[in-house]
Amino acid sequence: MTRVTLVEVTKRFGKTIAVDRVSVEIKEGELFTLLGPSGCGKTTTLRLIAGFEIPDSGRIYFDDQDVTYLKPYHRNTAMVFQNYALWPHMTVYDNIAYGLKLRKIPKSEIRKRVKEVLELVKLEGLENRYPSQLSGGQQQRVALARALVIEPKVLLLDEPLSNLDAKLRVGMREEIKKLQRELGITTIYVTHDQEEAMCLSDRMAVMNNGRVLQIGTPKDIYFHPKNLFIAWFIGKTNIFEAQVETYKDYIATARRGDLVISGVVDSDVRLNKGDKVAVVIRPESFMVKEPKPPYNTLEGIVELSMFLGDHVDVRMDVNGLKLLAYLYPGEEGVEEPKLMSKLRLYLPYDRVRILPWEELEE
Repeated sequence: MTRVTLVEVTKRFGKTIAVDRVSVEIKEGELFTLLGPSGCGKTTTLRLIAGFEIPDSGRIYFDDQDVTYLKPYHRNTAMVFQNYALWPHMTVYDNIAYGLKLRKIPKSEIRKRVKEVLELVKLEGLENRYPSQLSGGQQQRVALARALVIEPKVLLLDEPLSNLDAKLRVGMREEIKKLQRELGITTIYVTHDQEEAMCLSDRMAVMNNGRVLQIGTPKDIYFHPKNLFIAWFIGKTNIFEAQVETYKDYIATARRGDLVISGVVDSDVRLNKGDKVAVVIRPESFMVKEPKPPYNTLEGIVELSMFLGDHVDVRMDVNGLKLLAYLYPGEEGVEEPKLMSKLRLYLPYDRVRILPWEELEE
């Protein structure tokens, strides 16, 4: 297992800064995801780790070895590409064995390792087929097997599931996570799919405009976003502008018209009365039963109520503000509200985030 460290890594293409002073440490055996919108720098960061690009400044380490200027074939990494990149004229066996042949591994060892990896990705019996004879999911497994068979120090995956349909994506991400756990290999995964990142990652980095904005576990980033872009980008959320009325001990109270609400402020943020802030509330944070103090009480009119199986999607008007709440009918005392009925919900302070306001480019 290998630790991967980037220290102040920057990469430019002409006047465009694709990667901007990125510093991150990826732990041994970790599945770490680079998540962000298109053009945020995540794939360029992956290519820098692989050695396909050389940084303009900064350093890249595998454990304590500086690999910044090492050629890709000296780093012992393996990449799974978005388009699979399989040789169409080669059989499954030859595609998987290709990297081993380049390394001049003995034929008997190649046969043994290809057989083992075919079993690992559940492709036994398909070794004599060509890529055109395989489904998209099977082709993705071949690409994964080809990467794993060389026993790399670091496995790199660049949007590997984006060409699969929704059902196959879910199945493949479960298999990737299971394989990664079994092998214990340090894995760096690039995606723009938030759900994919949340399901797979031990930790993840959210990127935008070439910079890493926050690193943490999926749960930390989802419930404790460091800035408004992350709150907006990750999952569904209620975000509205308000003005600070009071701020003390990392709790701020903000007003929007007749609505006054209190929530948590990060320890490194300082607010003053009158500051413009963003109030961030996840839909699942609302409670029907009165919780332990301190909490906010919100009353509104139900404008839309949709039963979605595991929860009820409720759209309500609170003092002219449109809010989305998830209610869970399986919980004691929770019923599906009727249209135009009054609804009272509760929000503990620690389920509300108060963030400095920033303009977002959607």
